[in-house]
Amino acid sequence: MGKVSTCGSINHVYFLCLIDWERILGSKKLKEVTEKITGSSAQTIDGWKIKPLDWSELSDIISKAQLGFYHSRLIFNFDLRSTPKDIFEVRNIRERLEAKIEDHCSKELVPVIKSYNKEAKEPFIFTYPIFELNIQEDFWEFERQKPYSLPTTCFYTELDDRRGLPFFGKKVKMRISGAKIIASDMSYWFFENLVSIVFHEGLYRQTRDKKRKKLLSNKEVYNGLENRLEDFASRLMTTFHEYSSEYVRRNIQKIALIASGIAIFLTVLNLILNQL
Repeated sequence: MGKVSTCGSINHVYFLCLIDWERILGSKKLKEVTEKITGSSAQTIDGWKIKPLDWSELSDIISKAQLGFYHSRLIFNFDLRSTPKDIFEVRNIRERLEAKIEDHCSKELVPVIKSYNKEAKEPFIFTYPIFELNIQEDFWEFERQKPYSLPTTCFYTELDDRRGLPFFGKKVKMRISGAKIIASDMSYWFFENLVSIVFHEGLYRQTRDKKRKKLLSNKEVYNGLENRLEDFASRLMTTFHEYSSEYVRRNIQKIALIASGIAIFLTVLNLILNQL
């Protein structure tokens, strides 16, 4: 959905949303449902139907708002007007966007869902936000002073990003809570894998867990992953560490292969020169 990594001082917020498709909608109605949700004039990118959102009431915090829909997935895409100065400002932005998304879903999406299945039970839509804040911003500056520092306020880590040269790749700083992920600049590779993990290990599992879903009933839209945060965070960490280890292993093999090729070339060259 367009450029993912930050450019200049632009900061982004992505709300990943999942409709509980299995219990609500039939695939035969997909085209009809898509048009009702996004409109017939929506732009198409790689199967996603995308439309701009005119949310002028939030113009003090966002400069762009989009909604993309694909099958049972929705992604709200926002550009922030300025960088949050601290975690409290992030929380305020998240709560305002959540409230607007919940209102939008209740007015524009839930009626569509109910029109196809009057027996469907809440929650119909599960959401989770990812903040992508420029690494050069003051938000990421902190002093490590035991025991009080940014890493001890919430789950905080650094993960390897595959961009850059082998062994000199970039790091992504990340904070994970039940209500949100806050990450520094991400490459396409990192962002796309993070989105897959949030959907597969977070939102999909949440919709499939009948016990957890029962606890969340009586609410049309549910925000966050507090009810399965430990499992989700553990899986996220494990997955990225596995990606990182595999990436390093492949680079070592490539370097060894290149070194072997150079050695063979020099040997052959030396033999040729000796024959002259």
